[in-house]
Amino acid sequence: MNSLSAYPIFCDNMTTLKNTSIDDRDKKNIVYMTESAKEVVRFDGVKDNYIESLGLSDTPKSNDALMEIETGKLVFVEFKNGYMNKAEQFGLRKKIYDSVLIFSDITAQGISAMRECVEYILVYNEEANKDNLDVEEKRAHVQASSSFDEIAKSIAGYAREEYVCFGIKIFENYCFSKVHTYTKEEFEQYLISLDSSR
Repeated sequence: MNSLSAYPIFCDNMTTLKNTSIDDRDKKNIVYMTESAKEVVRFDGVKDNYIESLGLSDTPKSNDALMEIETGKLVFVEFKNGYMNKAEQFGLRKKIYDSVLIFSDITAQGISAMRECVEYILVYNEEANKDNLDVEEKRAHVQASSSFDEIAKSIAGYAREEYVCFGIKIFENYCFSKVHTYTKEEFEQYLISLDSSR
């Protein structure tokens, strides 16, 4: 897949990862979910530019950021600072589908190409979701608690299989090569690992 710099619509929407992570719903308490100055594409801006001339009656949703971690390797990033209830989880899936369609149209790359070189990360607020019973849909429809979440993450770590919450594991090997759900702290460790691998 081409570098993001090959597409003017991506170049026109460059910003920092920090700027894409803002939660400004409460104007008195603005929160950034990362302080990273890593340059990324503000995918909300891409979506706005993309739909300008389409005359749509319903505006598509979009992920917050698209970052290039190495040439041809991309990661969509979505930041969720609040509680992830069922409505939020449904909205998250819509953002993923809409972003995949927009990305595919802009790059003229099909979903099979995305499965090869695009990953997805949801960064969520662990404290806001500590009592969330909808952490992941389990095979037996077991509702997870925050303590179950920690146990499952530990077990998944031993099995070398990453634990993905909020029911978005379904997108792995379908739309993306990998899907991750990280707390803010885990995301910072991920960013450090990117820098140290160069």
